[in-house]
Amino acid sequence: MKILFINPPTNVSMVKEGRCMQRKGAWTAVWAPITLATSAALLRDSGFDVRIIDCSVEVLTLEEVCDICRQYKPDLVIINTATPSIESDLNFAAVVKDLNLGEIKVAAIGIHVSVLAEECLKMQSRLDFVVRGEAEFTLKELAEALRSKGEISKVKGVSYHYGDKITHNPDADFPDDLDSLPFPAWDLIDINKYRLPFKDKPFLLVSTGKGCPYNCIFCCTKPYYGSKLRLRSPARVVDEIEWAGDKFNVKDFLFWTESFTLNKEYAISICNEIISRGLSVDWVCNSRVDAVSPDLLKTLKKAGCWMIGYGIESGDQAILDMAKKNTTLKQIEQAIRWTKDVGIEVTAHTIFGLPGETRLSIDKTMKFLKKMDVDFAQIYCAVPFPGSSLFDLAKRNNWILNKDWMFFEQNFSVLDIGSINADAVMSLRKKALIGFYFRPRPIFKTIRRIRSFKDLKVFLNMLREFISWI
Repeated sequence: MKILFINPPTNVSMVKEGRCMQRKGAWTAVWAPITLATSAALLRDSGFDVRIIDCSVEVLTLEEVCDICRQYKPDLVIINTATPSIESDLNFAAVVKDLNLGEIKVAAIGIHVSVLAEECLKMQSRLDFVVRGEAEFTLKELAEALRSKGEISKVKGVSYHYGDKITHNPDADFPDDLDSLPFPAWDLIDINKYRLPFKDKPFLLVSTGKGCPYNCIFCCTKPYYGSKLRLRSPARVVDEIEWAGDKFNVKDFLFWTESFTLNKEYAISICNEIISRGLSVDWVCNSRVDAVSPDLLKTLKKAGCWMIGYGIESGDQAILDMAKKNTTLKQIEQAIRWTKDVGIEVTAHTIFGLPGETRLSIDKTMKFLKKMDVDFAQIYCAVPFPGSSLFDLAKRNNWILNKDWMFFEQNFSVLDIGSINADAVMSLRKKALIGFYFRPRPIFKTIRRIRSFKDLKVFLNMLREFISWI
């Protein structure tokens, strides 16, 4: 049985991993599709013939993708989806069906289809299945049921057309044993197309754990990964890092989880494992500002961490409180100071347009970012992604101005929360990004990174991508 995993063609290059649904320009880079690659590896280990097409980096026309399908003749096509591209993603199911390749089946994965399974199956009647929640093990069960012509009704976590009705099987459990997942099938993609900003080196994602117990209103991760923090063993994580270095010559990584340091002892264990093996690797991670300490940061630095992305969200305490962030400005300042003191660079993730936002609170955030002297600032518009409590709140209060999913993207605002409108949020976001990066200090830092003509070319390409995102 042949299975094709695909990030379908879209108008723009996009990251589609869990809650991270954003254009290439946000980071001036596209991430390797770890969910597709891990699922493909799991199914390959179960005897399936698998292939991956990632149109986020592969410059392929729709017709070229169709030609690949005609040649490969898959029995099952698995579509990775995101909210901003959901319409074109789901329409790809109809494209596949129109190829008349026999009894081909099409399934969709992702947060959007997990939360709005019924709506998505109604949007695209030729889509056979929606896999709700964490995809890997459910996809394996679905594929095995199709191969053996078993009962789909017994596969938990699947929604599907059944006659004239749409049926939703019971939810699948979130698996605790993440070590049973194989290493991603990176051999099925061109790793060299996923390159780090500035360094221009190939990098890969390494999953350390899944799930998050916090309740930030803008986050849509709970329906997909759940509330319980589930972790891979430190040895297994570092085995994968070592394997990726040996097999693919990759030494740069993004630790893929909601917040790497939620369990400090766990983070230290991974670092100690890297250090004890003498691995020379560079990596970045995400963290909450209340989940770090000076000793932890020193250990992270020693193990190869060179940048941490903190979810700062706002420079106004009232906004943080309404967003249920459960952090304080003092904790933010402290974490940034500690991080910079050990020589780790800081990316500050901020959001404009959260409930209670005003021009004054945005001005506070802009001043706060400059005061903290972070290395990079990511400024997003608040997006009511399906699966977030902000989505439910916005629907109840009629805040959503534009119901076209393609605008549910972090460089657009679709919310009018009363205290500030969408146009003002987008205008102030643009002003804030320009005001942050076009200052003497950030410009000087950037110039210092450019050491050759090649570095200059890489930077100019990054700049073009970033400006297009702004």
